[in-house]
Amino acid sequence: MEAKRQLHPNAYKPWDPEDEKRLAERCAQGASLSELSQEFGRNKGAIASRLLKIQAKGPAADDAWEYGG
Repeated sequence: MEAKRQLHPNAYKPWDPEDEKRLAERCAQGASLSELSQEFGRNKGAIASRLLKIQAKGPAADDAWEYGG
């Protein structure tokens, strides 16, 4: 887990409601999975999974289905 946290500092940490809200907003603004991954310090799979869970709208959410949703 420590190795993953070197690449993605927030890997395996719980999501807080503010981060979920900001994630949905950034997705709606057109941010990509890669951009969101960097911004939130999590891997693309975690971002894709959370976008689907919160039913976000936007290009990254569409890509989340293709990524493994």
